[in-house]
Amino acid sequence: MLKITVLSIFILVIFASVAFADQDTLYPTDDADVWQDVPDLNRGTEQNFQVGCISTGDWRNVLIKFDLSAYSGATIINATIRLMVFASYGDFPTDEIYICTNGTDWDELTVTWNNKPGLAEFNPITAPSIFDWWEIDVTGWVQDIVDGTDPNYGFQIIKDDTDYAGFTMRTKEGTISPELVLEYVPVSLERTTFGRIKSLFN
Repeated sequence: MLKITVLSIFILVIFASVAFADQDTLYPTDDADVWQDVPDLNRGTEQNFQVGCISTGDWRNVLIKFDLSAYSGATIINATIRLMVFASYGDFPTDEIYICTNGTDWDELTVTWNNKPGLAEFNPITAPSIFDWWEIDVTGWVQDIVDGTDPNYGFQIIKDDTDYAGFTMRTKEGTISPELVLEYVPVSLERTTFGRIKSLFN
């Protein structure tokens, strides 16, 4: 009987999460890439940015950040970064691509290779297709940010090998802006019956 009751509550939590979830699409507050071969160059106003390696000692990383302050305390069902990829070079699709959180804050108008933030955590991700949206799951990290567990220093996308390969995407200054698609349960619902049921599993 206890098992049936627990299972019923669990099903109710899942149903409530889906039934009451909202969805928003956010656009970056900051996005830029940094190039190792021109380490003091700021590219925060360009219409595109690159991830890849031109040659040994010439990597290119992408940084992107979204304002999540309005979602403090919410339950994040899904958080997906979407980037429009429109060009590639070298041996593509490439491997050893990672999405990372940043260890310090940064600004798109001042960030360069020499002052870019260090990496806090990283996850391997699959390289994108060309002329398509590249979708990257960051649900867990976004939940930590809105919970106040981690600071919001945005994300960094890197390539971690020396093969000549990479790809180019649109920035917020370009024709198709990056997006963060959030599916979430608003904080107002956390104080309702749904919130009390969910707390049983925390």
